[in-house]
Amino acid sequence: MGIKVESSFVVPARIEDAWRILPDVPRIAPCMPGAEVTEVVDEHTYKGLARVKIGPMQLVFNGEARLHDLDPVAHTSHMSARGGDNKGRGSVQSEMRFSLLPEGEQTRVTVQTDIALSGAVAQYGRGAGMIKEICNQFAAQFARNLAAQVEGGGNVTAGGAAKPVSAIGVVTGAVKAMVTRKIGSAGDARGETSAGGAEQKSTPPPVRSADPSS
Repeated sequence: MGIKVESSFVVPARIEDAWRILPDVPRIAPCMPGAEVTEVVDEHTYKGLARVKIGPMQLVFNGEARLHDLDPVAHTSHMSARGGDNKGRGSVQSEMRFSLLPEGEQTRVTVQTDIALSGAVAQYGRGAGMIKEICNQFAAQFARNLAAQVEGGGNVTAGGAAKPVSAIGVVTGAVKAMVTRKIGSAGDARGETSAGGAEQKSTPPPVRSADPSS
């Protein structure tokens, strides 16, 4: 299953400071729910794991991520990651492209991600739409944690093993987001229909010419 996801969030730091923080994978890894760096292979290559709990079942993905194509002028970078569940229930590969843009005293971070899922894990999302929403929920949590780290002076560190993130809460948030958007779209459609109907009702009937014989 191949999926494309784009997310965007604001970091409460100037672009120069944000650029120093975001490529520092060991520093920002604790901001990602359930993620943990287990080994620094070299300056841009890292091994780690991610824990996701779905009800009573816990998935543990072990993998490797490589940061490359860093452009300090354009403030863009690229990360390639791959990993597999430690019980053989599937694997995931991703290509992430990061771009930073200044917004006053803050920085807008845009992440474009291509995700490929295989095996049983590809069935858990039950469709690309749900997985996109789950990714958006993870991005929102990451943004909140990163903002707290930046505002706290960057002193957040990984204190032991990462706690598994509950997929139930994430999925619940994803479902709410999907339903809210659908209700909003339906409301807009009804508004357009009502407006069209009002215009039709306000149209006067055609004027008939007077009968000369009357």
